[in-house]
Amino acid sequence: MKRFSIFAVVLVTALTPAIKASEQLIPTAASCSACTPGNCVCATGCGCALTGHDYFTHAPIGVMGDHIHHKGGLMASYRYMFMSMQRNYNGDSQISDAAARAGYMMNATEMDMQMHMLGVMYAPTDQLTLMLMGNYLDSSMPMVNMMGVKNTMRSSGYGDTTLSAYYSLFKERNSSAHVGLGLSIPTGSIDEKMPNGLHMGYPMQLGSGTWDLKPSITWLGHTEDWSYGGQFSAVIRLGENDNGYTLGDRISATGWISRRLSARSSVSLRLVATSWSNVDGSDSKMPVTIMGGPMAAPVDPDAQGGSRVDLALGLNLWHTESGARFAIEAGAPVYQKLDGPQLGTEWFMTAGFQFGW
Repeated sequence: MKRFSIFAVVLVTALTPAIKASEQLIPTAASCSACTPGNCVCATGCGCALTGHDYFTHAPIGVMGDHIHHKGGLMASYRYMFMSMQRNYNGDSQISDAAARAGYMMNATEMDMQMHMLGVMYAPTDQLTLMLMGNYLDSSMPMVNMMGVKNTMRSSGYGDTTLSAYYSLFKERNSSAHVGLGLSIPTGSIDEKMPNGLHMGYPMQLGSGTWDLKPSITWLGHTEDWSYGGQFSAVIRLGENDNGYTLGDRISATGWISRRLSARSSVSLRLVATSWSNVDGSDSKMPVTIMGGPMAAPVDPDAQGGSRVDLALGLNLWHTESGARFAIEAGAPVYQKLDGPQLGTEWFMTAGFQFGW
């Protein structure tokens, strides 16, 4: 229960306005008659057209499902995500390779994960926005055994597909909130194999193998020069997959603040806390020792859970008239506690393009 106490603090922070919205973003009805509040944000001098987009009120690019559209609104997006994992942890302490092999025959030394995400959003009404998201993963994990022999596991392919719906709770001139519910469809493989035919560890599989629910609630606020917001989200696994296990549920709370640099750029700072559970059940096709135990921590269902607090910096650039946005966000953990031995996160990055019509 201790790890879940992190979220109460972050959630309260995320959903409480950090800055008093004392300035109205839209100066006057006359000067901004060509703008659509909520669909695009009028910068100083009202530099957006009816069909334009000012992405200033959007969350950093690492946040999914952060906004909704007006009726008929359409957006396409591409995101590239990279995560580097290095050094093994047990609890909140780093441990040596020798300690990570205690009770096992080998250990992971690092892991790189790349993900390409394609998404499309469409709003059939002013209150409802739908989103379809697919991804492609490419992961590598070097291993070393007690004799010092090294080998590298690799997996790549399409991951799970998510269909989400977001519904507006309220939308005012300087703030809005919406709830979301996603359904993750198990299109990613859970049968990724090593050369000997045995299954790779849980972090190397491409999907969960289960239908998963993804609820969320998001709040957004802004003044002329500042935007801020928060989101609480979760992943709830439904049932057991065909290989006899269920990945752990996941909860996350994040809060952010952005400062406008110009009519078409801003920088952001974001804090995010995440907690996830161990695997329930096990995959009998993963390698075991002669005593029947897991060969290494990546195939141990009891060494997959943990919690982490990350801090990330972002840069956002957009072209109001064309509806195009480029954004990048990079960060690293400020705290992590893992059910080890387990590789810890070293740093991560998300970069992406969005186009709105």
